[in-house]
Amino acid sequence: MSITLEEALNLVVRYAPVLNEEYVPLAESVGRRLTSDIRSAFPQPPFDRSPLDGYAVVAADVASATPDTPVKLQVVDKLWAGMPARVGVKRGQAVRLMTGCMIPSGADAVIRQEDTDLGVEIVQIFRPVASGKNICYRGEEYGTDALLLRRENRVDAASVAVAAGAGFTQLRVRRRARAVILTTGDEVRQPGTVLPAGKIYDSNTAYLSARLHQLGVETVAALTQEDDLTALSAALRRYAGEVDLILTTGGVSVGEKDLLEQAVKAAGAEVIFHGIDIKPGMPTLFAVLGNARLLGLSGNPFSAVVPFELLLRPMLAEMTGDPEPLLRADTAIAAQGFDKASPSRRFLRAFCKQGRVYPPAAQSNGQMRSMIGCNCLIDVPAGSGAIRPGDPVRILWL
Repeated sequence: MSITLEEALNLVVRYAPVLNEEYVPLAESVGRRLTSDIRSAFPQPPFDRSPLDGYAVVAADVASATPDTPVKLQVVDKLWAGMPARVGVKRGQAVRLMTGCMIPSGADAVIRQEDTDLGVEIVQIFRPVASGKNICYRGEEYGTDALLLRRENRVDAASVAVAAGAGFTQLRVRRRARAVILTTGDEVRQPGTVLPAGKIYDSNTAYLSARLHQLGVETVAALTQEDDLTALSAALRRYAGEVDLILTTGGVSVGEKDLLEQAVKAAGAEVIFHGIDIKPGMPTLFAVLGNARLLGLSGNPFSAVVPFELLLRPMLAEMTGDPEPLLRADTAIAAQGFDKASPSRRFLRAFCKQGRVYPPAAQSNGQMRSMIGCNCLIDVPAGSGAIRPGDPVRILWL
């Protein structure tokens, strides 16, 4: 007996396991959620430094400098970035600095090199500079024990830069979900092989692999399995202890060779539901097999797309503690119509821009070409008639 989509959503979230935490190198943390706050062990910058090439000076010494009456100062040292300050600056002196250099003691400003004659032993200063000018002070960005990255934040390139600048080489994040894709059907062949009469190339694996990658899931294996109960149940048992998600396509309907539910039970799984009152995707199956969660999808490409997007994304959000995969609902105006009535709840692929949504005419469950460029699903309630241009519709952003 079919259940509602809301009931199915509640079940997949209820049975979704929370993934473990792990420490990973900074580059591998991108796109994942932090599981602990990151705090600084030292201030940033860790010393007073120069943001430009110039000369460290005492501002009072150059207060009267003009292009016509330059102030002359003795250059007592020259520093490059990474060198410690070796001597202090006294009245009448200057230290040549490059960008990033430590400010020597005694200096309270940095004069730009453009405002000097670039003197080596004696430098002429042509403009005054205010005390404190052109100095990045110690702790200016943050102090010791400052909160740098908050728990549950998604790690991005800026987060990695901040962590690296604070001396971190690893971050503690939620482990990536691991998945296996199992495409079933005697008729399925992989692209790149000879296509005998009566066979079709497998597009489901390509779609699911690409979407899992986009959602940050690691695909451990992608297999094609003929309609054989023993081999299918063996394949399910094999991966039950290795992955978090098992995605299958095909074999979930009521045909003579639709063997997935039998294979799932033979593998020792608990079937949570089989059938959702939506179109397409009605025969979708969800089961628990060891530590893995199995989502059995239709073999028709778009019939696999809809429950994948509707169910896997909230399940993945629960597993990873990351709300990013969740579908966002919105309202738009139909710019094009859809002539068929919808006795049951129906989802249409569509493209939405500036509040107007365009469902392509080709909505067949077996077609994927019209999915190109689509960025949303139109959620058509059960019992609806045809959609007319100008009608308000509920959409889910993909």
